[in-house]
Amino acid sequence: MSVLSIRVDGPNDYRLDHGDVAAPGEGEVLVALDSAGICGGDLSHLRGRNAVAAYPTVLGHECAGRVSRVGPGTSLTVGQPVMVYPTTGCGRCRACRDGRINNCPSIRVFGLSDPRGCFSEEFVVPETQCVPVSDSVLDRFGALVEPLAVGVHVVRRGGVSEGDTALVIGTGAIGLATTLVARSRGVQVFGVDRYTEREQPALACGMSDFTTNSGAALEGWLRDRTDAVDLVYDTVCTDESSRLALRVLAPGGRYVAIASAKPGHELTLDYSALYARELSVVACRNYVRQDFVEAAELLESGKVDASPLHTATFPLDEFGRAVEELESNGSKHVKVLLTSRKLLGTRALLRTE
Repeated sequence: MSVLSIRVDGPNDYRLDHGDVAAPGEGEVLVALDSAGICGGDLSHLRGRNAVAAYPTVLGHECAGRVSRVGPGTSLTVGQPVMVYPTTGCGRCRACRDGRINNCPSIRVFGLSDPRGCFSEEFVVPETQCVPVSDSVLDRFGALVEPLAVGVHVVRRGGVSEGDTALVIGTGAIGLATTLVARSRGVQVFGVDRYTEREQPALACGMSDFTTNSGAALEGWLRDRTDAVDLVYDTVCTDESSRLALRVLAPGGRYVAIASAKPGHELTLDYSALYARELSVVACRNYVRQDFVEAAELLESGKVDASPLHTATFPLDEFGRAVEELESNGSKHVKVLLTSRKLLGTRALLRTE
C-alpha cells in the first residue's frame, strides 16, 4: 500500500513522497499516524540550519498514532494508541544503562539525526519506541503529549516544592509545557516573552501574569508581584537571559537551562552571584521514556490540560502551507499539528480552525 511521507533530501529540498510501507519485522509495529507536531528542529532541519540533521530523511519526531499491524515477537495489539518515543542510544554506555538515553554520546532522534521520521501516514518503528496511551489521551491531546514530556523532564530536573515561584523566559511550546507541569505541582508561574501574542496562551496555561518587559522594567515588574523567585526556566539561554536569571533568583534558587544548544553555544555566568546566594544551575536535554509515561498520566488524571498548546492543524499533504504559516506568523502559534487527510476534521484536535 502506498503512503504519503514528508521526505527531505537536503536543505530547502523536500517533497511529498509516495511509496510502499515495509511490513513490520521482528519486534516492530506499523503505526498509523494520528497527529504529529511540527517543532523548531524540523524547520531548522528543513532549512539546513540543524547541526545534527541527516539527509535524506523523513521528517518528524513528535508523533501519536495507532498500531495498525504487528510483527513477530511483539506484545502490542492492533488498534492500541501510542506515542512514539523518538530517541535511541547505543544501549551500552553508562547513560543508556542508567536509562538516560538522552545523555548517550551516540544519541539519535527520529526525523532529525535518524532518517526514520513520523511525518508519514504509516511508518514502522520498534515496539520498544512506543509508549501506550489511553484512547481518551490520544483523542483529546494526540501529539501534544510530546512537548508535555519535555515539561515533565524540565520540572523534574529543576526540582520543585509546592508554593515555589518560577519565571519562564520564552513562552513558546516548551516554556508553556513547563508551565503546565509546574502548575500541576503547585508552583506559581510568571512569564516573559518578546511577543504580545503569547499572552493569551500563557494565561490559559495557568501563568499568574505575563509581560513583554525587559531589563530593569522586567525586574521591577517581578518585584511588584512576588518577593522571591525560586526557579527560572530559561528557554532562550543567551547571555542576557542568563544574567537576568541570576539577578532575580532568591537565595538557594535554581537556574534551569532548557534551550537546545547549538555548536559552540556558551554562557558566561556570574560566579559571585552563584556563590553568594548558593544558586544551582541545571541543564535539561530532551526527555527520557518515563517522561512520556508521566505526561500521559497527568493528562489522563485531568491535572493538566494541554489544549492551549494547540493552535492549528494541517493535513499532511499541505505540509508546505503549514511551514509557510509558521515561518510567516510564528509568534501567533504554539504547536501546529499535522494529520492524515482522512482524519482531518474528525474531532476537535484535528479541525483546521
